[in-house]
Amino acid sequence: MDAAPSDSLAAWAATAEAVGATTKRLEKGAILARYLAELDAEVVALAARFFGGTVFARHDARTTRVGPALFAAALVAVSGADPSTLGERWVAHGDAGDLAAELLAGRPDAGLGMHEVAERLAALGVHSSTADRRADLEGLLARLGPREARYLVRLLLGELRIGLKEAQVEEALAAAFARPLAAVRRAYLLRGDLGEVAQLARAGTLDSATLALFHPLGFMLAQPLASAAEIVERLTAPFVLEDKYDGIRAQAHVSGGRVVLFSRTLDDITAGYPEVSAALARVGEGLVLDGELLATDPRAPERALPFKSLQQRLGRKSPDEALLAAVPVTFVAFDVLAASGKLVIDEPWTDRHARLEALAWPARGARMAPHGLAASVGEIEAAFESARATGNEGLVAKAPTSAYAPGRRGGAWFKLKRPLATLDVVVTAVERGHGRRRAVLSDYTFAVRAAEDDPSLLVVGKAYSGLTDVEIAELTQRFEAITIERRPGWHRVRPEVVLEVTFDAVQRSTRHSSGYALRFPRIVRVRDDKPVAEIDTVARVRELAGE
Repeated sequence: MDAAPSDSLAAWAATAEAVGATTKRLEKGAILARYLAELDAEVVALAARFFGGTVFARHDARTTRVGPALFAAALVAVSGADPSTLGERWVAHGDAGDLAAELLAGRPDAGLGMHEVAERLAALGVHSSTADRRADLEGLLARLGPREARYLVRLLLGELRIGLKEAQVEEALAAAFARPLAAVRRAYLLRGDLGEVAQLARAGTLDSATLALFHPLGFMLAQPLASAAEIVERLTAPFVLEDKYDGIRAQAHVSGGRVVLFSRTLDDITAGYPEVSAALARVGEGLVLDGELLATDPRAPERALPFKSLQQRLGRKSPDEALLAAVPVTFVAFDVLAASGKLVIDEPWTDRHARLEALAWPARGARMAPHGLAASVGEIEAAFESARATGNEGLVAKAPTSAYAPGRRGGAWFKLKRPLATLDVVVTAVERGHGRRRAVLSDYTFAVRAAEDDPSLLVVGKAYSGLTDVEIAELTQRFEAITIERRPGWHRVRPEVVLEVTFDAVQRSTRHSSGYALRFPRIVRVRDDKPVAEIDTVARVRELAGE
């Protein structure tokens, strides 16, 4: 690693390069911990935040407002590259940071301090004029060496690509300052800012962290099971049964009349659901609620509509009155993570549910999920049929004593879905269709994760049926924007688009890298509510194959 001053952008970039150069998790952590341990309080906050992949804290509404188009224009101006070939060179690299490093090759490191870099990045988002923002970005790029440019550009565009997750930054902070990892993780859960947690770890004051509302907490996940008998084997009777809804998971933060809704991908989706915000505003104080956003029948608000109806609302930041009337949405709450500004995730489900029952639920727009108790296979199967009859996907079974484990799939929540088997997969390549679909990208190759602790993607199939022409046209635009390699009629794409697919059977195959193939796969829906980190694994495919 170059001997740049530890508080410089050059040292941060050199550390990023060293972390990305090894595939060994422990080695990545050791490199990062050594670097963080050298930093003062101000710089360690910036470095930790940047290594977490964000310029600002999660709960900070600021953005740099730099996208691919603005970056490309600034890079052309600074490097003198031919704009007509820039797109082709970008695709060849598959990465904006590598493109910037190539075009700025031979330049020395800027010598910029991390504090100055942070100020410059914050200033980018303040400008109301695109021209002013581009001028500032050009000024910053013009001062960077190739390595600094590679990693700063990746940070600006949202992906460092060094094989580092937030959990590993937490581990490095614990190692750097000899603090308990559990204390670091708890503080991050409470504050939602790796920078602030880094400062607390450095100062030895992690136990002073209190809950900061309006930043997303991780969602607890349910483990899929194939039968009611497996639920009875796993849980001590009696256990809780709730319907599994056919909507999108959401987390609601409520305090002082303010409501913020976060999706499962931790994005702020509040603006798209004004009726939900209005309904939740007076439910309680200092709340974090877990639930589901459902499209409901305008004539019978208690009845949920199929997911296809909700899709009309997805991605709409300013739905008009006609759409709000045609497809009203309700937030159905089934858990509480914080109450009166205090985290309550360590309480058993029974106590947390009592808190839900005590809230002031409105007549429309938000309600509490009903639940029942069961102890036998027969009771589960009857509840499952009832859930399916009312248009829901299936059941979730929960241990009444279970705590809430953000971001984890533990052994306390289990889901039983529709009899039709499905997998959540991510698209890795797309192809032009045939006949009337020859102008769109309609054939999708998809993959699953190698394992729960191995994010490598292994191909398991290819599908081209199940979506409407409108959905395919919209996806074509998305895939064009995230193409990283292109051959005639074929695109390799960044693995970002998650699909739910069904199929007739799973069989062994030497054709796909997973070792399995899906027989007659069909696309059920696009899962924009699910991050790639939560798609299914080869173990789930093997289970569905009956092995």
